This record gives sequence, structure tokens and C-alpha cells, in this order.
Amino acid sequence: MPETTTIQITTETRDDLMDIGKMGDDYNTVIRKLISEHNCNKLIEEGDRLVREHRDEFVNIDDL
Repeated sequence: MPETTTIQITTETRDDLMDIGKMGDDYNTVIRKLISEHNCNKLIEEGDRLVREHRDEFVNIDDL
């Protein structure tokens, strides 16, 4: 069994986590889902940044 810990959160945060999760999800599942979504958002932001910074290096596909 994986090692676990206890974290202190407000009742408001607890209620928000319950709203995010599906029936039967535990807090760990909900938090892992939020971390995954956060990482996806970071990847999208990095991609957007690269496109902005290197836009002049791209070639139109119709020109190929």
C-alpha cells in the first residue's frame, strides 16, 4: 500500500474538491486529476509561447 499523509484544508476547499470529483472518487484521485490538468495547461502555455516567439520561422503548408 502506498504511503499516505494528512493535509489540512478548509471546509470550503473540501467542498470544492467534492464538486470536482465524480461519485466514488477519493481526494487523492481528485487531486491527481487537478495536477494532470495543471500540467496539460502548462504544456499548452509553453506551446503558445514557442509559437509566439518563433512565428516568423514557420512555413505555410500551402507553400510546401
